[in-house]
Amino acid sequence: MSNLEKFAPILFLIMWSSGAVFVKMGLEDASVWSFLTVRSLGALMLVGLIAILLRRSPFTSLTRLTRPTLGKLLLSGFLLQVCYQGCYFLAIEYEISPGIVAIVLGLQPLLTPFISRENASLKSYFTLILGFSGLTLAVYGAKDVSTITFLGMLFSLIAVLAITVGSIYQNNIGVDPIESSLVQNAFAGLFFLVISVTIGWDVNLTTKFIISAGWMIGVVSTGAVLLLLYMLSKNSANSVSILFFLTPIFTMAFDHITFGTAITATTMFGSFVVIVSIYLFKQPRVNNKMIKSN
Repeated sequence: MSNLEKFAPILFLIMWSSGAVFVKMGLEDASVWSFLTVRSLGALMLVGLIAILLRRSPFTSLTRLTRPTLGKLLLSGFLLQVCYQGCYFLAIEYEISPGIVAIVLGLQPLLTPFISRENASLKSYFTLILGFSGLTLAVYGAKDVSTITFLGMLFSLIAVLAITVGSIYQNNIGVDPIESSLVQNAFAGLFFLVISVTIGWDVNLTTKFIISAGWMIGVVSTGAVLLLLYMLSKNSANSVSILFFLTPIFTMAFDHITFGTAITATTMFGSFVVIVSIYLFKQPRVNNKMIKSN
């Protein structure tokens, strides 16, 4: 196992979890669609620059992609970059409580084995339910769960379905993460740009927005997404999806560090349950035949 493969999960969680803080900050000075356009096109340019610095020729290799593979990349990009990102931003925009959004998105590890039809054991399902229960406790103890809006809930549900199906689909494509990111960011950037131009560009170039957009482009949309694509190319969608139980917990840690948000005993206990469930899930299956033979 390479060092990147070993440390990718923790790096991904740190990068991905930080996004919630900067999304909320950025939407104070930009519309959802304009912010998404800046994020996607900025990530496209940054990934292209990374490819050049690595002395690779991604644009040449992209021309060699077959039409079926390109079609799969575009569909995966639509789900992961357009549907998930767009609906996540819109859920926040329509003022659903952040705790409710976190709980809904926490359904992803539970949905993945059903949708992907992976051969998961009863132990795996038990640990997934345990993890979701721990996540719900952790979020309930730390975040506002008082407000449910129809549109906020609708967009949250679409977001979790999009990232679940998109991750499963991406898992079966087998294209280099940088090439995948270039195609998907180009598609998402064009999609969001058309919407932004149609309804009206709305961005105030404040210092806060520049910091927010820069973080989303460099850390979340480039670093975290490349790590997600890399992990999906190395592991099953099910084993990657369980990491999303930890995303809200890392986000709450960022809130505590950044805004001094209190961490309650309920949150601590729920977080402990999540960590235990992931540990149990990652344990290899015991071969009954080997036990009997010994």
